[in-house]
Amino acid sequence: MKKISPIRSLLLLALLLGGVACSSGSKEQKPDPVQLLLVEAQSLARLELATTKLRTTVVIDPKQDGFLGWKRLFGTRRTELELTSQASVSCDLSKLTESMIHSVNDTLVELTLPPLEVQRELEGVHRKVRREADPLRSSLTANEVNELLRQRKELIEETQERALIEARPQLFRAAERSARTRLAPLFAKLGLGMRVSLAPQDAAYLAPSGETNPQ
Repeated sequence: MKKISPIRSLLLLALLLGGVACSSGSKEQKPDPVQLLLVEAQSLARLELATTKLRTTVVIDPKQDGFLGWKRLFGTRRTELELTSQASVSCDLSKLTESMIHSVNDTLVELTLPPLEVQRELEGVHRKVRREADPLRSSLTANEVNELLRQRKELIEETQERALIEARPQLFRAAERSARTRLAPLFAKLGLGMRVSLAPQDAAYLAPSGETNPQ
């Protein structure tokens, strides 16, 4: 049997080691797209996605009918106000987990957003008088309006919360569209096709009319 020279043996060993190194290098050049997307998306942290105006009408009246019904005779100080506040929705991508990202194929990845966070401004509610007191009665002063609104704070909160529930489907649709727009450059950077969807509890608000939305 023909003997292999020591020099040739060393050359063969070097080629083998080089092949292993090249193989390892090729694997490192193809990192897991799910892991890449997870890290990149988490770094974006909180995204402000959408806002909406909440308009509610409140009727305030400082007194009930007085002695001998004089209030009915000369009119009332009943005043109608339109209260306008703002609600916003954001998504904290630092809460994104690996279970929320799925590879559909080598180039298409589906990402489910963490639950949306809704905030309603409790300060700086704008008010507009839509109907003043009857002409024969003095209009409510600013101090009277403030006091009556303070007394009805809980009722006003409930009214605005109902307005937010009604606005939530449209607000969440806008947030979903915004999230896709905001995340599109990241998917493109990684060379991935994109699917972005809301968390199941948020997507339930987008159910067709006639189906019960969560409260």
